[in-house]
Amino acid sequence: MKIKGLSVIFVITFLITFWINFIDFKFNTFWIFTNNANKAETIIDNLCLSYIAGYIFYFLNVYLVEREEKKSILPYISFKTNLIISNNYHIIRVLKQDIHLKNYYPSSEEFDKLLTYDNLKALKIYNYEKNSLLSFFQIRRTGTIKTINRILSSGKYVDDELKTILFSLKESLFLKKDYAFNEELFDIKKFQTYRLVFFNYFQDIQKLENYFQKNFEKYYVLNYPKHFRKKLLKIRKHKI
Repeated sequence: MKIKGLSVIFVITFLITFWINFIDFKFNTFWIFTNNANKAETIIDNLCLSYIAGYIFYFLNVYLVEREEKKSILPYISFKTNLIISNNYHIIRVLKQDIHLKNYYPSSEEFDKLLTYDNLKALKIYNYEKNSLLSFFQIRRTGTIKTINRILSSGKYVDDELKTILFSLKESLFLKKDYAFNEELFDIKKFQTYRLVFFNYFQDIQKLENYFQKNFEKYYVLNYPKHFRKKLLKIRKHKI
């Protein structure tokens, strides 16, 4: 149960124990507790006091500690998650030859066109002009795997949903070592054959981006100075 639910129960139990100990209107007014009112009050009071003590211990020693940990760990995880998204989205921008492209994930049919030899041989690789297409893919592959491993090793704040997406990416054919276009001597004329590999991989990247927007946006901005955070949020919302 989340802290809000636990806090509601805490308030209720506090009010009950306050009523039992400080208000004259007691259980003996109810016929069901005739001759057993004192016992009922003692049992309920003890249960309420136990919960109150447990809540205070949890709040001070678990909730507050985890909240402080999240302030330091989740900004790191969110930054690395965004790094995976942006680095891989760079591939789509290169294939589309549009450095300003946003919120676009090609279908399998569109990848079929983007991966034709005629399109690939004319590509300009933004920020990696000195690299071949294959070496560019290797740079992105290596960086993605390293970043995934760093996120997975960052502790208990990587939840099951994020783990599922990351493991799906890590085990994809797109990132498989020495597979097809991950080989040094791969013939780029065969890229079109692997359109489904591209499509499935970038479906996971899109899932990761959706997860980021839902769970990590507020933590991501903590990586930057306070005066820049509102501006950064506006920039990111505009990009979306």
